[in-house]
Amino acid sequence: MISKNSIENLKNIVDIADVVGSYIPLKKSGANFVCVCPFHNDKHPSMSISPSKGIYHCFSCKAGGDAIKFVMEYEKLGYVEAIEKLASIYNVALEYTSSKNEPKIDKKILENLNLHYKMLLYKNPEALNYLKSRSITDAIIEKWELGWAAGSQNTLNLLQNENIEPKEALEVGAIKQNESGYYASFINRITFPIYNHLGRLVGFGGRTISDNPAKYINSPQSQIFDKSKIFYGYDKAKSEIYRSHSIVICEGYMDCIMLHAAGINNAVAVLGTALTQKHIPLIQRGDIKVTLSFDSDSAGINAAFKSARLLMEHQIDGKVVLISGGKDPAELVASGKDMELRDMLSGGVELGEFYITQLVKNLNPKTPIEIAKSLKAIQEFSFGLNPIVADAYVPLVSTLLRIDPGSFRLSKTTKRRDNSNLAKTQTNTQIQNLPVIEKKDIAELSILKNMLKNPEYCQIVEQYYGVEIFKDKATYRAVVGSQSQNNEYIRELELSQNLEEYKSVNELHNAIRPLAVGYYERLLKNKNLTIEEIIECKKRISMLKGKR
Repeated sequence: MISKNSIENLKNIVDIADVVGSYIPLKKSGANFVCVCPFHNDKHPSMSISPSKGIYHCFSCKAGGDAIKFVMEYEKLGYVEAIEKLASIYNVALEYTSSKNEPKIDKKILENLNLHYKMLLYKNPEALNYLKSRSITDAIIEKWELGWAAGSQNTLNLLQNENIEPKEALEVGAIKQNESGYYASFINRITFPIYNHLGRLVGFGGRTISDNPAKYINSPQSQIFDKSKIFYGYDKAKSEIYRSHSIVICEGYMDCIMLHAAGINNAVAVLGTALTQKHIPLIQRGDIKVTLSFDSDSAGINAAFKSARLLMEHQIDGKVVLISGGKDPAELVASGKDMELRDMLSGGVELGEFYITQLVKNLNPKTPIEIAKSLKAIQEFSFGLNPIVADAYVPLVSTLLRIDPGSFRLSKTTKRRDNSNLAKTQTNTQIQNLPVIEKKDIAELSILKNMLKNPEYCQIVEQYYGVEIFKDKATYRAVVGSQSQNNEYIRELELSQNLEEYKSVNELHNAIRPLAVGYYERLLKNKNLTIEEIIECKKRISMLKGKR
């Protein structure tokens, strides 16, 4: 665990405007900065950043917090990962406290192994010849840090010489254990170091050059290695992915390496057969379009089928490219067919179209009942989509199932929206996306901000007026309840600018009385009031106006 003192020290050093500005262009606005919010489909600058308070807040979607929270949300990192990333950027040393429940990890174990494997590769002509036969040059070997894991005892000897305990090596997946004792995880294999999205070495992949039926293996599951959430090559592809707003996802290490060799630098590879739920956060960072580049064999088609549905369910746009001709991307690049591969990748089938087409192909309906069942299977998928997206597949489904487009629906909406309704929806969405500050009562916000800054003002308002006169009761309760900056209402107040500051209690009363009068006048319009309540309201209005 990271010590609290370390975290506080980091917060004091970090400039939140620098942090946010490293991801999004900022514009000065008084003492603060504003920018387009990255956490929703923002058309106008709705996010405000306060360097003095160390917080950010979106007046539209309510996202907000400190620099650590921003990095967590933007990069889809865990709390500790975000802290460590900021500490690395600002060159701040972190102190860690040990926990009985946390196993000790020597972060140099895998690094030492990687250095050893790289050195051994150039001592093994057979492994080098294999790589050369796959068009892997020395430059590629160096860039991707390819290596060679020799016999098990060789690895065990290295760990012993480095004074690494078997238990520590076991925890990071460097070795395994059976009834006979410890043995190396990788034996007589070409090694591919695997880095996570933060650029940390977390495991290895291994490729046999013999007749071993297990052609490829990965490091065993450990507390630092989870193949279901790691993309091979993501650390090298990340900058190009953000620049191009696109990612190419392929099936294996060699495909990824050779795609980069061909200049397709936004390529990554899955470490299993398909995408998983745990991969999604990495893809959701920014408006990124996905190209699934899988083999056209049954395994590749099945992986693309599952992956396409997963992406669609998370509203991620993209397409499927099945590499035809019985060759994978690595083989195409190795044979000098870079342009042919690029042409394939520029084409492809949209994710939803691919999924629905493949689903119908799998079901192969012929009778009316089979067609009805196929439609139901499609609807189970399409009902979970955005209605506009779902309705776009009506012509496709009509053609595939040979049924009238007016006889079925693909979205849960009971009526199709015409253009006028769509225009109204878009207009309403634009209104909802306006910064909240424009929709709230400025006078009320001024009073609430003064209450936040001055405990005496807060007590006076509580004693003489109360929550009833405020339209924004949620913010009032947050102020009175002394909520921290983690509260969205407090953040919004903190970052609201051009609000009047009261110099005295008298100014506070003068500002709040019109609010109170307005409340009682609105109350009088209630036809259900009793005579006594009406008299009381009029009495209070008279009293408030008389004290002006």
